[in-house]
Amino acid sequence: MVLVLSIALGVTVTACGGSSSTESTGGESAESSEGGGASESKEAAEGSEETPGTPVKGGVLTFARSEDTSPGLNPIGLPTNGSIFVMQQIFDQLVETEGDKEVHPGLARSWESSKDGLHWTFHLREAEFSNGEPVTAEDVKWSIECFANPKIDVSYAFLAESIKDVKIDDPKTVTIDLKKVDAPFLYNLAVYAAAIRPKKVVEEIGEKEFAQHPVGSGPFMLKQMVVGQQTSLVPNPHYWRKNEPYLEEVVFQYVPDANTRVLKVTSGEAQVANEIPYNQVEQLNEAEGLEVQVQDTYSWSSVFLNQTKPPLEDEKIRQALNYATPKEAILESVFHGFGEVSNSNTPKLKFWDSSVQPYPYDLEKAEELMAESSQPNGFKLELWVPGGEPAVVQTAEILKQEWAKIGVNVDIVPKETSALISAWIEGKGGMAATWSPLGNSSDTITDDEIVGLILNPDAGLHSNGTYYDNPKVTKMMTEARETLDENERAQIFSEIQQIALNEAPSVPLFFTKSLTAVHDEVKDFSTFPIGWWPLREVWMEG
Repeated sequence: MVLVLSIALGVTVTACGGSSSTESTGGESAESSEGGGASESKEAAEGSEETPGTPVKGGVLTFARSEDTSPGLNPIGLPTNGSIFVMQQIFDQLVETEGDKEVHPGLARSWESSKDGLHWTFHLREAEFSNGEPVTAEDVKWSIECFANPKIDVSYAFLAESIKDVKIDDPKTVTIDLKKVDAPFLYNLAVYAAAIRPKKVVEEIGEKEFAQHPVGSGPFMLKQMVVGQQTSLVPNPHYWRKNEPYLEEVVFQYVPDANTRVLKVTSGEAQVANEIPYNQVEQLNEAEGLEVQVQDTYSWSSVFLNQTKPPLEDEKIRQALNYATPKEAILESVFHGFGEVSNSNTPKLKFWDSSVQPYPYDLEKAEELMAESSQPNGFKLELWVPGGEPAVVQTAEILKQEWAKIGVNVDIVPKETSALISAWIEGKGGMAATWSPLGNSSDTITDDEIVGLILNPDAGLHSNGTYYDNPKVTKMMTEARETLDENERAQIFSEIQQIALNEAPSVPLFFTKSLTAVHDEVKDFSTFPIGWWPLREVWMEG
C-alpha cells in the first residue's frame, strides 16, 4: 500500500485487454525469484485458522480513523490510504502478503513458474464475489490487464510493465507470460491495484460508478459510504474463507482531529482509534480496558520538496534544509521516542542499508551551503501540513524556528489531509509538504514499488510530488528488477539510497510506528507493517 496517493481517476475505458486465450505455456517446475517466491506450490486451507480463545460471530466495530475513504473504493486510479486500507477488506488479489515478508495464497490456491521465471501459472480456488457471481478466469485475466495498463491504472501500472500476456488455460487456470525477468513480480501481484474485480459489473456501470459501488470477493462488502463522514462494511456472505469474518459490521468514522479520536475511544463511542498522539500513549495505557498497540510499519515521515518551485531546484538549498533539521530532538520531544531517525527517502524494506549515514544536525554546515547557494540571503518557504495532527504541526513549528536560523522563513499552511495530498501530487500545493507520520508507506515488502513511486518521475506520482528526476537512478531501478541475484539487488538499492539522500528531494525525518488504541473486548486486532488490518480475523468479546 501503501503510499498515500491523491485523487480518483474518472476513467471511462472498461475494456482492459483482448479476447481470452486458451493457450497453455507448459511451464516447468518453479524457480524462486525472492524469498517466499514460487519455488514450490503454495496451498491455503479453505477454512480459517483457529485463533486464541473462541471467536464468536456478531458485534459492531467502530473505528475512529484519521483518513477518509474519499474519493472512493476502486482499486484502479489514484486512491488514498484512507481508501486503500478499506479496499483491502473488500477485494482479494491472486496472492497476499502479510507481516512475515512471505507470499501467501489468495484467490490463487497455488502457483508455479517456469525455470526462467517468464511463465507463471496460477490455479484458482472456488470463490464468489459479494453479488454471488463466481470469480472466473476471465475476471482474473481482465483485472490483471487493467492493472498492467498505464492508460487505466495511471499510478501502479509500472509494477506490471513486465507482463507480456495473460492467458486462460482452463476455467480455473491462468498463465501470465512476462517479457523479461521481474524479480518482485509475485510480490507486486499482492498490491491492492492488482485486485480481482468482476469484469461484467465494471463494464456495465463504469469505473467511476464502481468506485462508489464496489463488488469484490474479500471478507466484507460496502454497506454505506458518506464521503467526509463514515464508511460502513458488512460481511460478504459468499466469502471463501469459511466462518470469517466474525464481525457483524465495521464502521469507519472519519475523525481527522487526533484529540477527538482519543475522546471517542476513551468514551467508548469507538472501540479502535488510529494515529494516537505520541504524548497520550502512556495516559491511554493506564486507562481501564484500553491498550495502545505499538507496531512496526513500512512507513516513514518526510518533508517533501517540490523541485519545480524556485529556489528548491538548488541542491545546496535542499541539503542545507536537511542539515538544519534537529531530528533527534524532534524524535524525543514530539514523537516521544516512537520511531527512528531516517537515513533514506524511502522506508526500511528488504534492501534498506543501515550503513548509509543520515544527515546530522549541523547548523554551521547548513549556513555554508546557503552561502554557496542561489539564495545566500535566504527566502520564504510555504510549508503545507495537515491541521488535525499535533505531531506534524509541532514538527512544523520546530522546523520554522530552526530553518529561520539559516534565513529560510517558513509560512505554515494547514490543510485538510486529502485536499493537501491531492494538490501536492498534482504540483498545485506549496513549496514543501508533510503529512501524517503514517501517511507514506509501502504497498509491498520489497523496495521496487516505493523506490519507483518516490524517485521515478514517470511512475505516476511525479516522484511523490517532488519532481525528482535522475536518469541514472531510474535506470538502476530497472536493473534491480531485472536480476534475481539478491546480493546484486541489495547493492543497487543501497547505491540508490545514498544517491537520493545526497540529492535531497526531501528532508527524511523518521521511520515511524503505528499507534492504535484498542478496547479490550476487541480480539485479534493487529496492524500489518504495510499499514492495513486483517479485520476478517477480528471478533468482539461479550
